[in-house]
Amino acid sequence: MNLKIENGITIIALIITIILMLILVGVGVHFSGDALDKAKLEDIKTDMISIKTKAKIVAEQYNFKDIDNLIGTKLDQNDEEEGIQNETYIIPNGLKTILEGSGEETEKIDISKLYIWTKEDLNNQGLNTIDINNEQFYIVYYNLKDTNKSEIYYSQGFQGQYSLDTLNDMQ
Repeated sequence: MNLKIENGITIIALIITIILMLILVGVGVHFSGDALDKAKLEDIKTDMISIKTKAKIVAEQYNFKDIDNLIGTKLDQNDEEEGIQNETYIIPNGLKTILEGSGEETEKIDISKLYIWTKEDLNNQGLNTIDINNEQFYIVYYNLKDTNKSEIYYSQGFQGQYSLDTLNDMQ
């Protein structure tokens, strides 16, 4: 009698193991993607809160002085057809809609109080840790009547949201 004992794994056991591993990898990738999105959102919100704090200080300093010296590059509004624009910076349509008051914003924004903050402006205000490239910028709405109601908008947005208030509402 010749009994042969085979040690090893069968093809079926190997296939089941591979399928289980693929499922685990898929679940891991899904949850890590959500974690990365949440981390990116928190980074953007933190940067915007820092900018809002600095903009509030700037607005309070200039509130009773020369308003024309607010920090940033003033946004233009030429005529009704062109709407808000800037020669150097491209404002995304979703953000334009909000700033021009045709979006879901409840309060009309005074366009004369909108200023673009670039990397240079951020550095000049001591916000060197906020890392943006030349195509990215923030728009600061200086509410001089109530500096607590000033708002910050991010040109890149996050999942279609541009303002700090709407980003704070996201979970």
